[in-house]
Amino acid sequence: MTKPTLLLVDDEERILRSLHILFSKNYTVRMTTDAHAALRILREERVHVIISDQRMPLMLGADLLRQACEISPMTMRILLTGYSDLDASLACVNEGRVFRYLLKPWSSDEVKRVVAEAAMIATESFSAMEQPAAAQDEPPAEQLRVLVMDNDEATVLAVTDILKNRAKVIWAANEQDAVNTLMQQDISVVVTDLTLGGKNISYLLKTMKQFNPSTQILVLTSTKDSNTLIKLINEAQIGHYLPKPLNRTLLVSNLEYLIQHFNLLCLVPALQNRQQVVPISDPKEQAQASGLMGLLGRIRPRLQSTHL
Repeated sequence: MTKPTLLLVDDEERILRSLHILFSKNYTVRMTTDAHAALRILREERVHVIISDQRMPLMLGADLLRQACEISPMTMRILLTGYSDLDASLACVNEGRVFRYLLKPWSSDEVKRVVAEAAMIATESFSAMEQPAAAQDEPPAEQLRVLVMDNDEATVLAVTDILKNRAKVIWAANEQDAVNTLMQQDISVVVTDLTLGGKNISYLLKTMKQFNPSTQILVLTSTKDSNTLIKLINEAQIGHYLPKPLNRTLLVSNLEYLIQHFNLLCLVPALQNRQQVVPISDPKEQAQASGLMGLLGRIRPRLQSTHL
């Protein structure tokens, strides 16, 4: 059986040697200190997983992963860095679309687990994309549902104006409205601030992704906390992050991308595994998410049966 190919990119050779020791038994390992060489490898070979450092002299890791995404979309991308860097975090979300953001010093067990998971998903992804898919139009508006979670009505008005009749737009101005909506119907795309009614709602985003991996999440916020963002990358697989006040042009392009990505996941269900999240790390959020998942598990099947 052919081993998955793992591409390691770091300007420190000692880091590459350490990682090579971890992975050489179970993977075909390619290593380089040169980001441009890494891009050549991606063009010439099938790479299942790329792990890149962030702070490298020739090219930042986030820039490398952005180009890697364009060259080989099915390759799983992991950023391994010693810094909880806000700019890197933003770039990883908006451009590199990383699977995991891992901080140095790493745990060998954690890195091996993450890479094994990523390699399995990449293998499934390459296989799925090689299968012929039936042509499929964009889902009708009543099936494409966009949930806007924001205290500011201007946000929902902007989203509604941009999407016109392409989707059903639902506004949740508070946490209870959002929970009620989740109990009633599946959501395609979420456009959300990180606070609602003065309350942090990160647990809601993480629960949504656990409940329905296809749901795409666009975060709009003025918050500049890299640790919060890193957790949202790993625990909610947020699709994009835009700062407030909103830039309409960016909002249009981001909504378009997330809708297209949602449609792709519906068309090729095997790709949903690329949206897998890690367990929620914060104990309070764990409890909140567990309670909501239990509620959704009880209420949603009952509602669906009454609509049959």
